[in-house]
Amino acid sequence: MRTEMEFYLPMKLIIALTIVGALLAACAAPAPAATEPPAAPAVVPSDTPVPSATALPTATPLPTATPLPTVPPPPDSITGPDDFPAGVNPLTGLTVDDPSVLERRPLYIKISNAPEIVRPQSGLSKADVMFEYYVEGGWTRFAAIFFSQGFDHVGPVRSGRLVDLQLAPAFDALLVFSGASQGVTDTIRESDMYPWNTISPQFGWGEPWFVRFPREGLAIEHTMYTDTSLLWQWADDRNVRAEPSFKGPGFAFYPIPPEGGTPAATASLDYARTSVYYRYDPISERYLRWTDGIPHTDSSTGRQLGFENVIVIGSTLELVDLFPEKYFGAEQSLYIEMTGTGPATLLRDGQAFTGRWVRQGEDDQLSFVGPDGKPLLLKPGHTFIHIVRTGYEELITAP
Repeated sequence: MRTEMEFYLPMKLIIALTIVGALLAACAAPAPAATEPPAAPAVVPSDTPVPSATALPTATPLPTATPLPTVPPPPDSITGPDDFPAGVNPLTGLTVDDPSVLERRPLYIKISNAPEIVRPQSGLSKADVMFEYYVEGGWTRFAAIFFSQGFDHVGPVRSGRLVDLQLAPAFDALLVFSGASQGVTDTIRESDMYPWNTISPQFGWGEPWFVRFPREGLAIEHTMYTDTSLLWQWADDRNVRAEPSFKGPGFAFYPIPPEGGTPAATASLDYARTSVYYRYDPISERYLRWTDGIPHTDSSTGRQLGFENVIVIGSTLELVDLFPEKYFGAEQSLYIEMTGTGPATLLRDGQAFTGRWVRQGEDDQLSFVGPDGKPLLLKPGHTFIHIVRTGYEELITAP
């Protein structure tokens, strides 16, 4: 099976796809042009063809929404970031119908996002939290965290990366992936995640946990799917610790947007080989997602993906040699730093809020704070987190 490890580092981005959307007013002035980002390191392009982007559809004007009140939330009404009432999912801030589902470990499942033919993926709308981040060649990949609910056909499941060894433990999740480079595989084997916190055909777990569904025109590496109920059963059958342990402050939720936001009815973000666009829908109170100019849907429902929270966080990326004494520099992988702190922008309720992401240690949760150091308040619901390179990719918003 060919892995993306054959690709090179992402090429320089051109940041600016400023899309002005009319949302809460009949007319809006065009957003100011984006400032040219600092020059990215020189890169060698991949030999994989880049799919042509389809122009964004003309937006049908959405009904004017009644502005939400922006009042300082009373402290005792905030859910999280340390304590959550019984039956409340700490990843969404929502009360679950069956509290017993919160007694199982989250599943952190790697999902393909490139090339374009892999879309639409299956089961993404069931994930509580999703990540998108760079892999080699300028492409991006998803990681979907399933906790309060699951699905019987999730995928296509793809290979592991170094950053997974930071993000999966941040949510005390079982790492689920299909394949990895030899260097990444060795790194996983030497980590605390191995052997009973990882589920992968790489380690001998094939069917029924992972099944291929071939499709004409689709490369074999994009045909692997999994079933969350079977993964949770895998853990039960092997007496893997079930009850999750969330360490340190995590997400904080509040249903009303706090003070300090700026209008952000639309938002765009350009990675090297893919572009993302969001438009706030005041009816569903979610940000609807487009990828490369096409509405991004879940193939299991046919509906466009939407998220109560979209968060863009900045970090550093570096191509590192893995086990140089063993592989003599032939094994490299992209390392994304997810311990410490960095810039963050939260989109919720048609507004943007600036702050920082924080993760103190290897076993600590990922949390968000505002300029005042207090928790950055998410809207109860589903969250999509983009990881970008600080100083290169830029989130462009418009009222």
